[in-house]
Amino acid sequence: MPGNFDHPVLSKPSHWQSYAALIAGLALVSGIGLYYFSALGVAVITLLYLLCVLWAAYFLHFFHALLTAVIAVLLINYLFIEPRYTFGIASLQSWLMLSVFAALALMVSRAMQQLKQQRQQAQQAALQSRFFQSLAELLAMQSSVEGLLQAACQHVQDVFAWQVSVVQLSDANALTYLAGAPVATLEVSSVQWALDYQRAIGAGTADWPELGDCLLPFGIPQREVLVVASHAASDLHFLRLLTHQCAQATMKLRQQMALAQAARDASEANFKKTLLTALSHDMRTPLTAILGAVNVLADRQIVLAPAQSAQLLHSIQAEASYLTQATENILTLVKLDAGSSSLHLDWASPQEIIQHVVQRYLQRTPAVLLQVTLPEADSQQEVLFKADAVLVAHALANLIDNALQWREADSAIEVAMHIESSSLVLSVLNQGPGFSPGFVISAFDAHTPAMAGVRGFGLGLSIVDTVMQLHGGQVQLGTSADHRTAVRLLFPFVYAADLIKADT
Repeated sequence: MPGNFDHPVLSKPSHWQSYAALIAGLALVSGIGLYYFSALGVAVITLLYLLCVLWAAYFLHFFHALLTAVIAVLLINYLFIEPRYTFGIASLQSWLMLSVFAALALMVSRAMQQLKQQRQQAQQAALQSRFFQSLAELLAMQSSVEGLLQAACQHVQDVFAWQVSVVQLSDANALTYLAGAPVATLEVSSVQWALDYQRAIGAGTADWPELGDCLLPFGIPQREVLVVASHAASDLHFLRLLTHQCAQATMKLRQQMALAQAARDASEANFKKTLLTALSHDMRTPLTAILGAVNVLADRQIVLAPAQSAQLLHSIQAEASYLTQATENILTLVKLDAGSSSLHLDWASPQEIIQHVVQRYLQRTPAVLLQVTLPEADSQQEVLFKADAVLVAHALANLIDNALQWREADSAIEVAMHIESSSLVLSVLNQGPGFSPGFVISAFDAHTPAMAGVRGFGLGLSIVDTVMQLHGGQVQLGTSADHRTAVRLLFPFVYAADLIKADT
């Protein structure tokens, strides 16, 4: 899981155990040397004492290694160099041997200490690298500044058991804790000083070391400060790296949020412009036509034949129907702009939605020639789907209007429903020119002019596609087996019998 890794417990070894082991080692070498003196000789015993010095240099401090070397020199002199059991040295060879041993012990101890420091530094660097990598993965998953900072503080506490918090200084000089536990001793003046001079202050630093905590500013232009408990302020370089990573992640997230907000603002502005354009284009023309026809019919001085009056009335009816559909499209566009939060989902019967939509067209004068194909009634096979019935009905009406516009004269339009694999399919079929090769449903664009001879901006298919996306379905454009143009709406569904069983 991002943010987790195996962290070794950095605890100091017990000194008395190390001392006991060292004393036991010296005693063991002395005992072996005394017992096997004739077989080993002074040179081999000296090498064994050198091992004790190396052990002290690796597991203890350099001072302990020097002390072990001195004790080893005294033991070698007293126990194994003639005259034995005295501190006298009888020969120059013995002097040289002890001197070489002391010099060698000194050099080897120093080399061992350097090797130990390098190993510790490498382990510390590897630990910090793994920590910062896991922290970067954790911060990349956050979607808010507060969540990001809280995750960073919690991660530091989980790994190192340090008390860390992030505080923000407002323009009114008020402290706000964005993450971590509040620090009772923290003062506004110290936070203000750290922000003004952009320097770390407090415990472990050269500025205000008497403070109970260490304060590290995020950097200009940010107003956040990382507050670290005094016991964790020993590694100032590590804390600066931690602060820098948190500051960079915070700034990046804020920039992403600002860009997203700018994109939303631009989209909203474009939507408003689109809406006004649609209102102007799709309503002005039919209103003008209706007003002109009404004025002619109302003018008593104009004598009209019955056929002419009927034609004007039919024109008024057609323009009113078009105006109604355009108004519904625009209102639906407003609703869809709000996204899934505007949906009113409930279990609905697709047959009822189809019959409701078809009935509206059959009540027109003259009635629209529609054919409805539904599966045979079967209580065990009745299907339901989770949908906003109003939006689905409007999408289906848009497909019928589109088919009416492009169908061959006097040809019927078929509205069908069937189950295909794991999808509920609602289809609208008509005899017409069909869709051009490579045609795709694109988002409504206010800058795209309407086709010649075609009214409106083509909101219908774009609205249908959006409705299907919000319902987890899809739109398929194609040709049926009898070479009719077909638009299919595929929805997820359940059988009503299964739904009843699940509820019980």
